Amino acid sequence: MTEEKAIQGGKHIAAVMKEEGVEYWFGLIGGHLWPISVGMGLAGIKMVHFRHEQGGGYAADAYARASGKVGVCFGTAGPGMTNTVSAIAQAHFCKSPVVAIYGQHYTPEDGRGALQESFAEPVLQSLTKYTRRVVNPALFKYWTKRAFRDAMTYPQGPVALEFPADIQGIRTKPSQQMGYIPNSYKTPAGAAADPASIEQTVKLLMAANKPVIAGGEAIFWSNASDELNEFVELLQIPVITRRVGRGAVPEDTKLAFGGRVRGKILRAADVACTIGLNLGYLEGYGAWAAKAKLIQITESRGDIEFTAPSEMVIIASPKAALRQMIDCAKDMMGSYKVKDAWLKEVADLKAAEKQRLDGVIEEVKANKPMHPAWVAQCVVDVLDKDSTIILDGFTSSSYLTSRIVAKHAGAVLDSGSWAGVGHGVGMAVGASVARPGTQVLAMMGDGGFGLGGFDVETAVRVGSTPVYLVNNNAAWMAAVGPLYKKANPGLGVDDPWTPWFMMPTNYAKMFAEVGAYTERVEEPADLKPALERAFKSGKAAVLDVVTDRTTKHTMMASRPPGAPPWMDPEDVPDAMRAQLFPEKK
Repeated sequence: MTEEKAIQGGKHIAAVMKEEGVEYWFGLIGGHLWPISVGMGLAGIKMVHFRHEQGGGYAADAYARASGKVGVCFGTAGPGMTNTVSAIAQAHFCKSPVVAIYGQHYTPEDGRGALQESFAEPVLQSLTKYTRRVVNPALFKYWTKRAFRDAMTYPQGPVALEFPADIQGIRTKPSQQMGYIPNSYKTPAGAAADPASIEQTVKLLMAANKPVIAGGEAIFWSNASDELNEFVELLQIPVITRRVGRGAVPEDTKLAFGGRVRGKILRAADVACTIGLNLGYLEGYGAWAAKAKLIQITESRGDIEFTAPSEMVIIASPKAALRQMIDCAKDMMGSYKVKDAWLKEVADLKAAEKQRLDGVIEEVKANKPMHPAWVAQCVVDVLDKDSTIILDGFTSSSYLTSRIVAKHAGAVLDSGSWAGVGHGVGMAVGASVARPGTQVLAMMGDGGFGLGGFDVETAVRVGSTPVYLVNNNAAWMAAVGPLYKKANPGLGVDDPWTPWFMMPTNYAKMFAEVGAYTERVEEPADLKPALERAFKSGKAAVLDVVTDRTTKHTMMASRPPGAPPWMDPEDVPDAMRAQLFPEKK
């Protein structure tokens, strides 16, 4: 009989990771994490090693949202952990299942000013489902297994585990691992809804004159795209999909709507049913449904927006609830009449918006420097149905998002209500690893690219193939720089855009040096061919696109002219005074 062998803690952790199907982990190694890294390597789990820990965290988030599985990131003690905080926060607000693994100083050095002494629990407690410091080597497998289970429990989110370096190295036998049985947990089927509530929901939608469906991220996580498509097709109800659920109903179909017509259609609805969608900040807290009978269907009570008065609230799995709604609707179809007038109203609004967008392109297609609307149009013209788009640019993304035609759930990844910048570089690596052989494009602003850009080298080194399109206007927040120059004088180069100015930089030359495919694009007619070459290059690519810094963000452009309320006439440049304060002429 073979004697059971005691093994170091990192191997126990890696065994659970392997059991959970982990293929990659993303981060930056350090000495306090070596026992775990050895265990992971010997288990065949590939390390995607970044230049900055935040890139690893962002990559794990994107990997999760692109694959539908848990993303794993890591960092060493102290700054290795704190450098991931923004990425963990993004995963939290975007409901991404991420397990973060951290090393920590030796336990006898607690409170003694140890090298890189820190404690992840108080740092991350508000941004994770929980953060646990594991100091009992017999519980390594238990906490690792539980972290995966809890990260994937709806609403998905990050879980962090911190392992002191001295505890990692303690050897225990597999039989000494407490509270753990291999493959003991299987994801349960989603809970069904009360049949009476389902029947009432279907009746309300069928009786409505202007019904709408709004699907959210839980459509993706419950794998309910097929059910959502079947239901809206059955009753011919206009539908919008949001967050990582965007594209669950392909946006080139007649029932799908979005972009700038979103508000008009939603506000016109008399019955609105949200399915797996949290009506938070990005959804206006549901204010658009103020005059509608609102039905909220979600798997978690925490997702219910109680400030939006609801006709009904149903706690159930979106997939299960939609299947019940389909079966119920089929039994009632005999007397149902499709809302032809409503469908025509929606179609007319969509056609008018397309005409507006086409008109904008006609106006700006020859502009030099390029207008971000032209850049966005070139992107959507080149992307195929399986592509993934990552949004990481303030002005540039605002012009792209309304032109995207998402055709599968998880097609569009962004920073959600966390609204950070610099995430796109790492996220593009994670998405490329999760979806090899497909197009991955990160729409970057040059500000965010400066924060995370050196992980382009990581993308090249690991063989991933995202295309980074850098909107290079040498400025933070297009169009606003000169307004603040007088009120906010900046140190350094004197420029009309100080302090929002950045030194003009040729990113194509810079990242050619690390082996990326690069082009600098200044002519509008050259952009689409450059995008095609970048995708065909088979390499991570950087397109350095020179864009117009005077173009406003779409939200700012739609506002009436006028100075911010904290600005006085004498605070702004002379050239702007007459425009912003016409009464002072």
